[in-house]
Amino acid sequence: MKRLLALPLLFLATPAPAEEIGECRFSRETLTFAGTKVEQATCLLRKIELLAVRKPQPLPRVIRSLMERKDGPEPEQQAVAIAAFPEPYRAYAQQWSAAPLSRTDEGLPALYFVIHDTSTPFYAYEPFPKRLNLDLKVNDFTPYMDQTFAHEPVAHIFLNRVGQVWAGHDFQEGWRATKLESRVVGPRARGRMVHIETVQPRRFLPGATSRGQTYGPKPGFTKEQYRMLAALYVYASARAGYWLIPAQHNTIDAGIPDAHDDPQNFELKRFAKELEKLVGKPR
Repeated sequence: MKRLLALPLLFLATPAPAEEIGECRFSRETLTFAGTKVEQATCLLRKIELLAVRKPQPLPRVIRSLMERKDGPEPEQQAVAIAAFPEPYRAYAQQWSAAPLSRTDEGLPALYFVIHDTSTPFYAYEPFPKRLNLDLKVNDFTPYMDQTFAHEPVAHIFLNRVGQVWAGHDFQEGWRATKLESRVVGPRARGRMVHIETVQPRRFLPGATSRGQTYGPKPGFTKEQYRMLAALYVYASARAGYWLIPAQHNTIDAGIPDAHDDPQNFELKRFAKELEKLVGKPR
């Protein structure tokens, strides 16, 4: 009787599922949140309440419509957005209007437009200034430029409460401003997001002693800030060549320990209303 040779059994290896991070399921492999652009925007634009409590809210029709499109803003729409900017940022934006957005080291282009609030100036137990939106200390860009908070500006754009715009980094530069980018994924994620810091002061909640227990003024954003946010979104999307997915700092990091709670008091309907003024109402 012939002895049969023992042959190793060959098994088809089942690919391990790509790791997904946080509540909106960010993939380490693709550097993209889960789902269609509409589904991603719906998760990333959930309402953020005090102490970073997140609640679902409807995606405005104009944002849903843009997320369903394959193209980006028309040149005329970018021109209208640039015209809305105050000087000197208007001239700066015009100069770089044809430049592409950032890319990761692996060549993946920017895809997310991330809205933050500065959570500064911080007033601790002192009241907010009576004329908050016009207060010189509140609207001063200097602390974001002079290394008071960090060695370099922490975001691409800073937007104060009277609608002035200052560029910390051009959108071409890959930057990081969330825990997802800086502490979880690391350098591979740099360039996938552009970051907008809106000036909004904070103070302690009654009886609180932790900076994680603070609140901002209501309304949290001014009309000028919503107007500039919409213009910046159209402008950045035009440079990308497609509509970026709008997101918020907290929802980007949702599920990561010690995630920031910003932007507080962000009214999605008001942002959508200003966006409609630039791109028209969806048909």
